[in-house]
Amino acid sequence: MSNETRVHASPVAEGTRVQIGSATAFAVRRESKDISLRIRREYHTARNAMERIPFLRGILRLVCSVADFLDGVAESAQLEPQPIVKGSRFEQRFAELFRVNPTSLVAAGSAIAIVFLVAGLFLFGPWALVRWVLPQLELSRPGINAVACATRVLAGLICVALVPRLRVVSRFCMYRGALNKVLNAADGSEPVKREAAEKASRFSHRSDAAFAVTTLLLSIVAFALVRTFTLPVQLLVRVLIVLIVAAVLGEIVHWLEIAWPNPVARALLAPQTGLERLLVREPHPQMIEVALCAYNAALENDR
Repeated sequence: MSNETRVHASPVAEGTRVQIGSATAFAVRRESKDISLRIRREYHTARNAMERIPFLRGILRLVCSVADFLDGVAESAQLEPQPIVKGSRFEQRFAELFRVNPTSLVAAGSAIAIVFLVAGLFLFGPWALVRWVLPQLELSRPGINAVACATRVLAGLICVALVPRLRVVSRFCMYRGALNKVLNAADGSEPVKREAAEKASRFSHRSDAAFAVTTLLLSIVAFALVRTFTLPVQLLVRVLIVLIVAAVLGEIVHWLEIAWPNPVARALLAPQTGLERLLVREPHPQMIEVALCAYNAALENDR
């Protein structure tokens, strides 16, 4: 895969978003099984300039990875993608009672499951540990903070491992795998062939999703080192901490990605590539076809 940062790709609902230079392509699989494609031409002069500025490019990478995903979901919805899941017979009948489609029902269930999973593991679990368990061990305040911090990081990793197993999220992870296959097979100048994409790895050493997760996990550790007493100040400080962590981590990851596949770079990037393996699933051949359509269209229109 090329280290060019001018290629930005993300999964969307039953499709992919690929931005190459001035061309952004959206491709989704419709219910009729054909592929709907939309090309949007736009120039990112400011973004391209900021991606060359040390430390600022890490913050930009974090913010743009979220913005690109939301943009892709909103734009792809206009292309009428096929239902993400058809649902079981029970889910179909249950959906009919509320006059909604099974996809909306399953998506709502997945959202509720994510909320309970994050709230239970990430918020209530560490809070209960600090409130009732750790005081019994007569630990010092720094010791309690250290254990609570480690518990939150572990809970975050468990959430990252479990959330992609949900049916709706799993489809996004499969399309991410399809994108990685296409990008790993690309040389940056010629259209990618289907045979080459299918043989390529579904994992990538350059993952914006893994970078965002790593930033949040490291920020949790930094939160434990800074103590504030009012909610507005606490929110401001935590936002600043996330931005600082993204800036510093962005520089480290940037140079390690350039140095890939140097053995030292591989070793130092191992935590992030490990997270990437949790966020990617093996795609269907039809998903690779959609990713190929988006990438080749973006490449051709950028010319």
